[in-house]
Amino acid sequence: MVHEMKLNDRAIDNISIGIKKFELRLFDEKRAKINLNDYIIFKSLSESSRTLKVKVLGLLHYNSFEDLFNDVDYNLCGPADSLNTKLERLHNIYPINEELKYGILAIRIEPI
Repeated sequence: MVHEMKLNDRAIDNISIGIKKFELRLFDEKRAKINLNDYIIFKSLSESSRTLKVKVLGLLHYNSFEDLFNDVDYNLCGPADSLNTKLERLHNIYPINEELKYGILAIRIEPI
């Protein structure tokens, strides 16, 4: 199955060059449909014609970002100066109440 998601250009670049190995999302109804070996097409938020296709290599479910980062190096989810900086960025995108309501899905990806 092929899924589509929007993503900022910096994250697309980091996936393309192999720095970012995991895409993080709330584990909502849409993300619950993602399975191993599916494909995701990331579309740029700023340039709709820019896309990146990746293969889903793994799916990790967690109750919170903090739980995730106890197991996975936060820099594999996109570079950040510190864990606190990473958490602040994520909470600017995903409010804590939604994080706790849905949980987190860490999608292990590989560009193809």
